[in-house]
Amino acid sequence: MAAKTSKAKRRKPAAAVDHAWLTMLARNVTNMAIVMASSGSVLLCLLIAKRFA
Repeated sequence: MAAKTSKAKRRKPAAAVDHAWLTMLARNVTNMAIVMASSGSVLLCLLIAKRFA
């Protein structure tokens, strides 16, 4: 009976690496849009409050 040998670890295909990069890019763009929208709405509310105060 032959002894079992361990298989070499396989590298991830290039498509998986590209997909991870695109996912990270999409998440960063989404976070940036959320921060811009929230800070813009706060600034708008402060300007409105200043006008009516």
